[in-house]
Amino acid sequence: MNDKDLKVTDYCACFIDLLGQRDALKGQNLMRSFTDAGSQEAFMPEVRKSVGAIASLQKNAEFFMAETSSQTSFRDNFGPDDQKLYDEMKSPKAKQQRWSDGLVFYHPVDSEHSKCPMNAVYDIFMLAGTLCLLGLADRNPIRGAIETSWGVELHDNELYGAVVANSYILESNVAQYPRIVVGQHTLDYLNRQLQETTNGVDKYKLYNHNLAVKCINMTAIDRDGYPFIDYLGEEFKASILRDAGKYFYEQAFEYICLQYDLHKSNKNSKLAIRYSWLKEYF
Repeated sequence: MNDKDLKVTDYCACFIDLLGQRDALKGQNLMRSFTDAGSQEAFMPEVRKSVGAIASLQKNAEFFMAETSSQTSFRDNFGPDDQKLYDEMKSPKAKQQRWSDGLVFYHPVDSEHSKCPMNAVYDIFMLAGTLCLLGLADRNPIRGAIETSWGVELHDNELYGAVVANSYILESNVAQYPRIVVGQHTLDYLNRQLQETTNGVDKYKLYNHNLAVKCINMTAIDRDGYPFIDYLGEEFKASILRDAGKYFYEQAFEYICLQYDLHKSNKNSKLAIRYSWLKEYF
């Protein structure tokens, strides 16, 4: 492969990891020899405990990605020129790469690929925050990190490069518990969108600017100083969750309290402290 074949550009990516898989698979190895239907029936819950959680995460991701791609009914009321403008503003959509027991949402953020790259970035924020809250509500928690760096797609839905490494390092070393950390390079990119001055003339730049404002307003600073997606904040609730937020909140908070009590009683101070932070956030 020569350099001309490598289409390297900047990407925004979110690396998401499903928590608890190491414990779910601990001590397992070869399949058992099933002597009767009862022994096979006893084995399947162990499979569902791990594989079922992964399948649920993938299914939820596919559902919400489909929701972001659906067209709104009022588009039909526009004239041809405004429909073209609407379609260009609403594209591109975030792409997805499956990664063992996790997912990566990503898209290029350069203007060569799209006039409104912030639309994909907004998708990534929305998808990550929603899946984080839903994971707690479903008792299959996730953690993740959003970062922006250079990358390359050698094949469709196969992302490589610094953006994968940087988002993975943030997820594994910084996120630590069920939350979505937002990296400094991503915040720098969002702030650059705010500095674009258009005076309302360039509608694409204005749209990018407005979505960057929304994304920044979807973040908050956690107790350890790291920015994270504030999925219980007003911006996220108003733009994404709406009426469904109360149900997810109640289910998630119940699970958080159970986890806090469990880790406290087991004297697992590391996890007890992390869930106490999450409990205070809720």
